Amino acid sequence: MIDLLKIGAAFVVILLLLRLRWNLGAVMLLASALLGALYLIGPVGQLTVMARAAADPVTLNLVGALVLIMVLENIIRKRGLLKQMTDSLSRVARDRRYTMAILPGVIGLLPSAGGAAFSAPMVQEAAGEIDISPERRAFINYWFRHIWEYCSPLYPGIILVAAVTMIPLNSLLLSQLPLPLALVVVGILFCFRGVKGHAVPGERKKDDVKDLIISLLPIIAAIVMVVIFKLNLSVAMAGIVVVLFTVYRYSLAEIGIALKESVSLKVILMVFGIMAFKGMLEASGAIESLPRFFRESGLPPAAVFFALPFLVGLLTGLTVGFVGSTFPIIVAMTGGHPDPAVVTFAFASGFTGVMLSPTHLCLLLTVQYFKADLAGTYRLMYVPVMLVFLVGFGVYLL
Repeated sequence: MIDLLKIGAAFVVILLLLRLRWNLGAVMLLASALLGALYLIGPVGQLTVMARAAADPVTLNLVGALVLIMVLENIIRKRGLLKQMTDSLSRVARDRRYTMAILPGVIGLLPSAGGAAFSAPMVQEAAGEIDISPERRAFINYWFRHIWEYCSPLYPGIILVAAVTMIPLNSLLLSQLPLPLALVVVGILFCFRGVKGHAVPGERKKDDVKDLIISLLPIIAAIVMVVIFKLNLSVAMAGIVVVLFTVYRYSLAEIGIALKESVSLKVILMVFGIMAFKGMLEASGAIESLPRFFRESGLPPAAVFFALPFLVGLLTGLTVGFVGSTFPIIVAMTGGHPDPAVVTFAFASGFTGVMLSPTHLCLLLTVQYFKADLAGTYRLMYVPVMLVFLVGFGVYLL
């Protein structure tokens, strides 16, 4: 019981500081120090634990992968691949409804904070003269923008899950796969209910499909190398970035600019903070004591796997927020070796909170762009969000 109270105190501090919009990395480092103090680990011991966590190959690979993903996003955006992608897609999809769904989905392939603001004008343009309310337009843009966050190795949340749980990335992605599939099916059923089809004007060009495939090649290559060939993500991303630098004939000065624009110290601090917290949990001995407590308490583990990530997701609106602050605790509860089904259920729980969070930047920007009523948009979301969550719960039960 005493271990639960100590970890609970650290967790409350994490929640409060995240609610105040503190940097996640700084919050996790402070929580690590608090946890170490509660377990009577001295300053030297704490610094040793944090230094080991920072130097761990898992941490370094994680930092490298995230930095390279940001560089890839910079190249794709600045070299016109993103525009080529969206233009060819709008001509390939001959029905405005398909175009409205596909465009935010394509934009969502790239992890970008507030990316729904980028796809919102595209959805507005694709809608044309369709008689559809601002709330439903906002719902469509917001919903399909988040297909890939459940399963793409380009998203920091997924990479963090694999690093914290030590589940191989390809195994994790296969376990997560029912969630994006459910999101697409539910979106088709609910987003366009009562909306009739409308043909897209203009002729389809002969090279549209080819242009679409070419624009998607860097993203397809990353997924194939990680899922099928089981390459380390940082190695795969490094190879893709080097190829793109070569294809587009980047000079050394341009490479330097791309790195300067892409590398985020906040992201690096976030990774070190999360891994330090995980290391402090291990050093404190809580990983051994927590599973025993939950076995003896009679409290259903599913309740904890749901409540912790859902609460943080709802409060912060950040995937990395609920993953970084709650998954080390969930790993500890499962004895350090969580089953992929448990992880998928916990992720579905946390992302349910993120999708419903009033602090979620994508939701706020989307509602603002379409001049939609926030309450009306929420009314369209409740049932679809719950259905996707139930799929995650089903994975856990099965």
